Amino acid sequence: MKTQIKSTVFILLTLLTIRSFADGSFDTIKFVSEKQESLKQIIKKNDIEGLSIAFFTNDKVIWKKCFGKSNYKQAINDSTLFSIQSMSKNFTALAIMHAVQEGLVDLDTPIKKYLTDFRINSCYEESPEEKITLRMILNHTAGFTHEAPSGNNFDFRCPSKQDHWNSIRNTWLKYPVGSKYSYSNLGFDLAAEIIEKVSGMSFETYVRKKIFEPLGMKYSTIDDNDLVSNRNKTDGRIDFFVKQKHYKIPLIGSGAVYSNIRDMIRYVQFQMNFGKINGQQVIGWQYFFEMYTINKSNYGLGTYIGHSIDKEKQFDTYFLNHNGGGFGYGSSMTWFPEYGLGCVILGNKPFDYGSITNSILVEFITKNSNVQKDTSLTAGFFPLFKSKEPDNSGAEFINYYEGSKNKMGKSNVIGKYEVLFNGMEFKWFVKILRFFGFKYMTMSIVINQNTLLMKGCFGEKELKEYLPGLYFTADGEAFDYRNETPSFRNIKLRKY
Repeated sequence: MKTQIKSTVFILLTLLTIRSFADGSFDTIKFVSEKQESLKQIIKKNDIEGLSIAFFTNDKVIWKKCFGKSNYKQAINDSTLFSIQSMSKNFTALAIMHAVQEGLVDLDTPIKKYLTDFRINSCYEESPEEKITLRMILNHTAGFTHEAPSGNNFDFRCPSKQDHWNSIRNTWLKYPVGSKYSYSNLGFDLAAEIIEKVSGMSFETYVRKKIFEPLGMKYSTIDDNDLVSNRNKTDGRIDFFVKQKHYKIPLIGSGAVYSNIRDMIRYVQFQMNFGKINGQQVIGWQYFFEMYTINKSNYGLGTYIGHSIDKEKQFDTYFLNHNGGGFGYGSSMTWFPEYGLGCVILGNKPFDYGSITNSILVEFITKNSNVQKDTSLTAGFFPLFKSKEPDNSGAEFINYYEGSKNKMGKSNVIGKYEVLFNGMEFKWFVKILRFFGFKYMTMSIVINQNTLLMKGCFGEKELKEYLPGLYFTADGEAFDYRNETPSFRNIKLRKY
């Protein structure tokens, strides 16, 4: 009975909010109804089992809707927990900014000050770990590859946090430090380790005390034990071939946050209000400006900054965004600061949800004359849009291995490989198929006109030997044949 009363009250409040946006030339109720029907078609066409969406201002909810059921056969509601995947990076960046505000860290100090045992390999420069800063790891310019050797999007065994962090120290940089934007999980996972070192708390506790609790995000968590004990959750759908179940996510700083649509509204509204809750400044506005200022490739610190323009409609503004996808989940949060409008989608199947959040906001703004740009909401701030950076993939190796010119030295690596999905549970029929030789993801290495080529699931790439058994592609990814289990991009392979 109480649930029914709460539901009725919310519907009435939602209708009042929707009507407050309506004027003679724009029907907000009709707009919401059309978007709801459109979303139903997307859900049906793409076989998305469960999804939550919200569309809101910086202090009111315009529309909130939940669709479908979880794999536990429970109806999705506004408290159902989803993994938000890479949207977690924005939380980690915000946690770092909180630590900056507390004087615990500095963005432009090399991270080796905080992680004294940190090291990283590079074929471009000596002692790269002495150059990498917090700012670089939060804007993806440290030069890291995307995956760690232990615990990644292909390794579902989920080692301890420390094992995962230690494995990063054995990786090879993709680019020279600070030279190029390259999206990576590694920097944000290291940022979580830094938080633990300087705060004396676990990263899970720090985020809970500094972000979740002050914002009233009572359901959100990074602690996997909290998720397991919560019955109102949904697991992600990785693939038709893979059993849908709970997999603990090892990406502690880059993808481990679980949240629901109710909490995510609070989180984005907090950002739309530049760190204020009920008029109280919890985190200084200057730290949000820092997060939202472009460094390279339209990325700030844990935040994408986009430019939306329609000259015909005299619409020219910027938006802030982060999307997430992996382990069978998908998510998107987008907001237009100068219009005080935001949208969040959480789904239990990967999809391009970012295009939906963006299109809803743009259409609502451009078609509704009642919505006006208010630059006072963002006084003193506008991100700088930069042209695309030059491609630095041609950076020269140092200490280049001359033996790589010997064709016979390459013969051992020639052959076929399959990607190892450690800890992933395939469905019963896939197990039978695998018994008869079925391979889920494969690649091969061949010699073509004296050039070593990789072909298959990772695309076609030329390999250049740097050290005996260690090869790099033109875009800086490492193929390592020196160990018992070969790897590409730190993703383990089996030769067959």
